[in-house]
Amino acid sequence: MEFRTEIEQAIQEMGFTELTDIQKQTIPLLMGGQDVIGHSHTGTGKTAAFAIPILEHIDSQNDLIQSIVIAPTRELAVQITDEFKRIAKYMTNIKIVTVFGGDPITRQIRLLKERPQIVVGTPGRLLDHMERRTIRLDHIQMLVLDEADEMLKMGFQEDIEKILETTPKTRQTLMFSATMPKPILALAKKYMNEPELVKVIGDASTNSDVIQYYYKVRRENKTEALYRLINIYRPKLTLVFCNTKVQVDELTTELIDRGLNVDKIHGDLPQTVRLDVLRKFHTGVIDVMVATDVAARGLDIKMVEAVINYDVPEKADYYVHRIGRTGRIGNLGYSFTLVSRGELRKIDEIERIVHTKIKKRNIPTYDKVRDVKDDKLVEQMIQLLENNQFEREYQILNKAIQAKLTEDQIIVSLLRMLTHDSQAEHNILDINEAFEPMQKRNKESKSPRFHLNVGKKDGLIVSDILDFVAPRLGIQRRDVMEIAILTEFSFFSVPESVANQVMTKLAGEKIKGRRAVLSPSFKPRKPGGFPKRDSNR
Repeated sequence: MEFRTEIEQAIQEMGFTELTDIQKQTIPLLMGGQDVIGHSHTGTGKTAAFAIPILEHIDSQNDLIQSIVIAPTRELAVQITDEFKRIAKYMTNIKIVTVFGGDPITRQIRLLKERPQIVVGTPGRLLDHMERRTIRLDHIQMLVLDEADEMLKMGFQEDIEKILETTPKTRQTLMFSATMPKPILALAKKYMNEPELVKVIGDASTNSDVIQYYYKVRRENKTEALYRLINIYRPKLTLVFCNTKVQVDELTTELIDRGLNVDKIHGDLPQTVRLDVLRKFHTGVIDVMVATDVAARGLDIKMVEAVINYDVPEKADYYVHRIGRTGRIGNLGYSFTLVSRGELRKIDEIERIVHTKIKKRNIPTYDKVRDVKDDKLVEQMIQLLENNQFEREYQILNKAIQAKLTEDQIIVSLLRMLTHDSQAEHNILDINEAFEPMQKRNKESKSPRFHLNVGKKDGLIVSDILDFVAPRLGIQRRDVMEIAILTEFSFFSVPESVANQVMTKLAGEKIKGRRAVLSPSFKPRKPGGFPKRDSNR
């Protein structure tokens, strides 16, 4: 497919050797004036699929807004704009403006006064400008809804419809969506003109170019596990996902302490900080970015080689979106998921929903990590010797010799300085775990069960039982199993090895202000069916 000379030159510089599937199917339709629904995941090259046709048709001598792209997040809007600018690098008089919340509206108004032909923005800020009459959509020829399903999930449907209703009926419309729920189809039926469906999504829900592994590891060893995986695989860029903003903050600090080049994004950070971190990650200034799902939604970073799920995502579709950030446009990527005991059941659920088997692997040993780091250091030495001059280094060497240091002493002391680990505490033991899913483990192990005379009416919660039982029996909280809290009493199970200590160490102790009365119990004979107890006991 041939494009105008300026676009051909730009996309060749960007490394385009051939069009992706979504581009091959979408671009001819858009060039021909057809409305299109693109059913495609992020990472398939869809931005160029609409940017190229828009730029092909743009009239650079016309200073009215001719095309508008609506995106769910500020980060995605910025990335779309950057892609437009790269493709339009050799085109003259093309102006593209991005508008989104969190950025000074006065700055955006100043840019809009320069009369751009293309505007990219988030729904809320676009509406704000339309109400201020700083954006007029009377003459637009093409409108793009990118990640339409995400925009509806985020509650933007009303805003989107308001925008669509102010645009010319003759406009050409393109809508990209990773899923096709009923609201998306209804939106297409109402606002699109006989759209052509382009589906490039495959039968499986996850990308076949992503190698997926999971690792059983205790919660307290997850940071060590992540550190080892990064050092073994040495990905060019690594994106780490946590379920909470607090965990993102804590993990980032821990990784910085271990000497990794890392930064973070989440919703509590100022927009300017988030965009700066994204820029540094995109350009390789930082190697590792830690993020929450919301903050990372819609990211289009092409060279992410590994995604690490520090926390197993709460929902299977979050897992799909996370690992979709790697293995993009034909490149091989890795997905590593760290699974603690309580998270193992989620892996089964993810495999069932996404129709993909995630392979179990073992975390490499500390010695293996150290060997890999040593090999990397030698490689770096060889590269330095091949390509550099060392005048200053020889001056330092001469000073060391004058200080009567031998060559061996100089070398080993410098190597110690280079290989000295950070001040963070390292666990050099084998951190792999052999735990099974809760149901299977309970079935295979003997876990005596006990009745406790304290329940919901006393304000009892699970953590109260864990704090009451575990330290007194000298066991881990995870060893207190099958907890059931009813209105007036509760049940729990412990390993057989400590069962004979329950009555002696727990009975009579206070829990929630009451003295604990305990007695041996039985496991439920059927769901919801506990043996009747003597009411006088």
